[in-house]
Amino acid sequence: MEITVAKTAGFCFGVKRALELVQSSLESDASPICSLGPLIHNPAVVAELESKGLKVVSDIKDVKEGRVVIRSHGAGPSIYDYASEQGLELIDATCPFVKNVHELALMLKKEGYQVIIVGENDHAEVIGVLETLSGEALVVNDPRQLDSAYIEYKVGIISQTTQDIATFQQVVSEVLPKTKECRIFNTICLATTQRQQETARLSQEVDLMIVVGGKNSANTKRLAEISAQHGTRTYQVESPDELSPEWFKGVRKVGVTAGASTPDQHITAVIQQIQALGGTGCG
Repeated sequence: MEITVAKTAGFCFGVKRALELVQSSLESDASPICSLGPLIHNPAVVAELESKGLKVVSDIKDVKEGRVVIRSHGAGPSIYDYASEQGLELIDATCPFVKNVHELALMLKKEGYQVIIVGENDHAEVIGVLETLSGEALVVNDPRQLDSAYIEYKVGIISQTTQDIATFQQVVSEVLPKTKECRIFNTICLATTQRQQETARLSQEVDLMIVVGGKNSANTKRLAEISAQHGTRTYQVESPDELSPEWFKGVRKVGVTAGASTPDQHITAVIQQIQALGGTGCG
């Protein structure tokens, strides 16, 4: 059984930057430090950070003192305002690509465009962008949602940074005939696009795909969906313990990829377990 590992698997720039900021903050100061939601969508990494002193909270109003981390997904203006009013120190780990989405969204709104965000309504990144726009945007995760939506003559389209390019293109294609002026910004980050494209290619070359990453990670889930869309049997796992010997019976080629919030050591552990089940190589 041959194992092929995607070259782009693992941490993206934004996640790596957020982790380095938090780890440095934990080491440099003993004052309380909280993260607004899990720093990254990987339970094992979050648990490790908690053991070092990082507390996860869901509401900034639960923080009475110390430092607050804005994770890579970003946040809306109310978070910054509240921290300033309460004298809380902010550690802003917002991914620069996410900040770019906020800036473009504001620009489009100020110039009179109806803003359409291609993304998930309940995703932290989209929630932050929506708040930046005072809720004045249309969020679309499926082109069919446009069937009953009111589309203005002047439209600006942006995307959640972890959205898949195929959905983005489909939304753009649906909007164009319904409007007179359309500005399109492909704000899907390059790392996301590269992972998705490589997953699509690799899934067509193997008999089985294993996607490593947190079950609560949108970008990891999307990699699994892209693989499955090509008819390849696909499983998403967080740890090697979840691998079943039954999955590999009769399999000659296995592909392995991982989401942007998956540490290298987690990928290595899964590969080693697959090798123990009869796999060879990891090129």
